Amino acid sequence: MSKLYSVVRLKCPRCHKGNLFTKNNPYSFKDSMKMPDRCPVCNQDFQIEPGFYIGALWTSFPIVIFIMTLLSILLLVLIKMELEWFFVAITVILLLLQPIIIRLGRAIWINIFVDYDPEAAEDARNK
Repeated sequence: MSKLYSVVRLKCPRCHKGNLFTKNNPYSFKDSMKMPDRCPVCNQDFQIEPGFYIGALWTSFPIVIFIMTLLSILLLVLIKMELEWFFVAITVILLLLQPIIIRLGRAIWINIFVDYDPEAAEDARNK
């Protein structure tokens, strides 16, 4: 459950206290994807190696597929939207969700490589 908490809340995977991104709003387009080099609470390195987050594309892709599947069922099967409007709607919705999808992809990616450390969390609480 701790990985899910860290991903959904966009928190440090090691201590679950520090924020993964410097800005909380994914739609403040200036620096919305900027991450600190290290966790401000437990000092976990967020820039594990150069180009580390390129791998996050592999975690963002299934999120996009999942959203497209849900939208396809909703818009084509339940609402019976015309195909032309469906493509417009799905394009607009995915473009609007892109900042959130990218952030989730990065959070999932770093959680694959960094485990929760209760001692780091405890040290963070004692500071």
